[in-house]
Amino acid sequence: MLDVSSQSPSWVPTVDMLVGGKNGAYVLNIVEVFDTSNQKWKMVTSISTNRHDLGVGVLNNRLYVVGGADGKCALKSVEYYDPTLDTWTPVAEMSVSRQGVGVGVLDGLMYAIGNYNGKDLKSVEVYIPSDGVWSSVADMHFSRIWPVAALDGLLYVMGGEESESVVDTVEIYNPITNTWTLEPFSRNEERVYGGVVIDKPPYYT
Repeated sequence: MLDVSSQSPSWVPTVDMLVGGKNGAYVLNIVEVFDTSNQKWKMVTSISTNRHDLGVGVLNNRLYVVGGADGKCALKSVEYYDPTLDTWTPVAEMSVSRQGVGVGVLDGLMYAIGNYNGKDLKSVEVYIPSDGVWSSVADMHFSRIWPVAALDGLLYVMGGEESESVVDTVEIYNPITNTWTLEPFSRNEERVYGGVVIDKPPYYT
């Protein structure tokens, strides 16, 4: 979420940004930002590739769009938005195409997790911005798409889908040991499409 109300745009929890997606049968490349100073949406520079089912992550005050699909095939391309320059810049591609990719940012690194590219994936790779490259890390126990959250130095992949079936487990990634831990996650066969982490103040009960 991008605050464009000041001369130095920054990412804060009070601004919404919409990137790509679909309008009926049409895959989009347009990008809109909600400006909190006037409570209105405005257009910014479009992404270079039409895409939907993409992943997004904020790293070093840049919004990265990861993978997705262009209406014909899954994508492995990645680009980032610089809010100061209102520009999109491509970076290194992932090793494989990922549609519906889960993205998590942890300790200055960005992880692309699982998804689908004609087959379900349980592979994971990490983007190291200082090197500008993607590297493989340990696979998950199960292939799945979507929900990822970062909390207390760990990545949580919650539920999701595998071959159109609901997954009722949580996988927890520890980057120090490069291992995944499997935990139960009972949602009564409901699909989970997203998750958020709420940092509660110490006085909150």
